[in-house]
Amino acid sequence: MIISFLIVFTLLILAELIKGLSANGTPPVLQSYSWQLDLAYFMWRNIMYFRIILFAILAFLVWNMTNAEQSIILIPSIILALIWGVIFWVFNFFWVGKYKFDVLKNPVFKSAAQNEIALSEQVMGVDWNGTQKAYPVSMIFYHHQLSDTLGGHPVVVTYCGMCRSGRIYDGLVEGEALQLSLVGAITYNAILKDSKTQTWWRQETGEAVKGKLKGTILEDVPMEQMSLENWLSKHPDSEILQHDPNYVEKYTFLTSLMNYEVSFPRWFRQETPPLIIGLEVDGQSKAYDWEGLQKRRMVLDSIGDKHLLLLSSEDGSSPFAYYRSIDGIELNFEISGDELTDTNTQSKWNLFGLCTAGELKGSQLAKVQIYQQFIRAWISFRPDSTYYNF
Repeated sequence: MIISFLIVFTLLILAELIKGLSANGTPPVLQSYSWQLDLAYFMWRNIMYFRIILFAILAFLVWNMTNAEQSIILIPSIILALIWGVIFWVFNFFWVGKYKFDVLKNPVFKSAAQNEIALSEQVMGVDWNGTQKAYPVSMIFYHHQLSDTLGGHPVVVTYCGMCRSGRIYDGLVEGEALQLSLVGAITYNAILKDSKTQTWWRQETGEAVKGKLKGTILEDVPMEQMSLENWLSKHPDSEILQHDPNYVEKYTFLTSLMNYEVSFPRWFRQETPPLIIGLEVDGQSKAYDWEGLQKRRMVLDSIGDKHLLLLSSEDGSSPFAYYRSIDGIELNFEISGDELTDTNTQSKWNLFGLCTAGELKGSQLAKVQIYQQFIRAWISFRPDSTYYNF
């Protein structure tokens, strides 16, 4: 009876530990397995049943013990209960997404004239539905997600710190605005849960991977990641999300971390995933080493019949990508500082794809959606991606 009691109590502890580690603090060796998601969802959905059943068995065993046996298990029971209690607290009230990374409750936006965010800060900028807004990456990095509106339409701004992946999605699903909270990290990517249906969503792809809405894919909202200075040069009327004073120290640390990674993109804790610029054109994915693009400044490339232009600002803070054809004519470029010249007509172009002087003055290159993130996350969800050889 005593041995059975100790085994069941150990199983209770293991169940609590597996539930916690399946989505928070998962050992890196497990992050590459797809079944981690199945395990996490199963444990999160069923942990209460495990607790009820195992506690009931423990109570039954104690009820049927002799007084002597109950005396023997008293001290071990206290020790095991303390271990279970600590694990329960850690993975339910401390080391869990929604408590470890607080939700930004009162977002404050200001105009460029009132802005207090450093111009060197990286932002996720969006120009959509008649509204321009800039979200400092360091803020979304910490909070992981923010529910907002653009022109009255709900959107969800997301960022996964584990894979340095920023995405903005249309937040309207089945006629209702999503209200998301962070579950944790699974297969190197943040998992978000909506409060109404308990559906789990993958941050990188916007796909509902578990729950009632499984298979639904959120619509991407076009965005650009660059320095705030460049964003305001392009969109001077943009609103800028301001730092919440309660989290300034965390934002400052994360900004320093990202600046370090941009300078030495092969560094990240004990692993060394480089940062890449990723894009998808006509169903084909391609990645460009960010360090290589920073050094080269400009890449002329093609995917199928689409001719591409990829750029890095001279200060290395901002990537840009465009289709380099105008009226069916493929343009070739040279770059000097932050000004481009097309060798076809000798017209001058800026980093924002706008022709500022020459025969093609006023022409605008069509933007290509790009993402800056760790290569590890990019290939996890795009295993057929190709790579530009610098």
